[in-house]
Amino acid sequence: MKVLVTGGSGQLGSYLLEELKGRHEARSIDVRMPSIEGHKWLVANVDIRDPAGVAKACDGVDAVVHAAAQVSVEKSLEDPKLDADINVIGTLSMLKASADAGVKKFVYVSSAAVYGDPRHLPVDEGHPKAPKSFYGVSKLAAEAYVQAFAVCRGLRFIIVRPFNFYSPRADPKSPYSGVVTKFIERAKAGNPLSIEGDGEQTRDFIHAKDVARMIRMAVESPVRDVILNCGSGRATSINELADTLSAVRGGLKIEHVQSRVGDIRHSVADVTLAKKVLDFQSRISLEDGLSSFF
Repeated sequence: MKVLVTGGSGQLGSYLLEELKGRHEARSIDVRMPSIEGHKWLVANVDIRDPAGVAKACDGVDAVVHAAAQVSVEKSLEDPKLDADINVIGTLSMLKASADAGVKKFVYVSSAAVYGDPRHLPVDEGHPKAPKSFYGVSKLAAEAYVQAFAVCRGLRFIIVRPFNFYSPRADPKSPYSGVVTKFIERAKAGNPLSIEGDGEQTRDFIHAKDVARMIRMAVESPVRDVILNCGSGRATSINELADTLSAVRGGLKIEHVQSRVGDIRHSVADVTLAKKVLDFQSRISLEDGLSSFF
């Protein structure tokens, strides 16, 4: 199968290329060249908002995995126009090129940010959508375009909504990096782990390798026109995350700082549907995932 991955130079995209290339003819487009040497021949310099570039990239492709995105909630608040341009217009560009090229399946990497504050736990795919950020809004709007292309153009799809994924390939220099990356950088520098608020807020952490594996399974599956959560199905408090990292690294100090305004208190995925239709379960424990950083 010929598979095109958008955003192949990113954290998730790099794992996707590794997950796919041994089984399929995988290639990618991105506006950045990959940092992984072995991926440089797989990634072409194409912006997903460039109609001619994406049309050429989609030619002869069986499946598209659309992972390229503006991924920062904070950055979306600073520049909502750029966020929408990349996440909505960029997705629309990829959808049109895919439909025009006769692509058989379009796998869209969305986000748990579409849900907003959970009204019940765990969060299933039918949970009300009330995003709290422009990022969440842009991802939800892109989802609507994906589903509309199925109705209007017959483009078959799977939408995957990852929860809090992490890996050593996340950019530690980014001011928008997630809590795992922030903790790791502080641990490596010998600084205390800073926990915002009481630390009892919970998240569903899943390694990017597991996310990539689920997406590869979605590409290969005959299942179509479905939305699937991607998570571990386990709620982990930030205090527990800090304690686990301290056990892995040894002797880390922990401090509490002021909580962020508007932060979601609890989040955990209901992964029943992904288990049912793809037979997917996460494999990498939080302890093993954190150990991979050192």
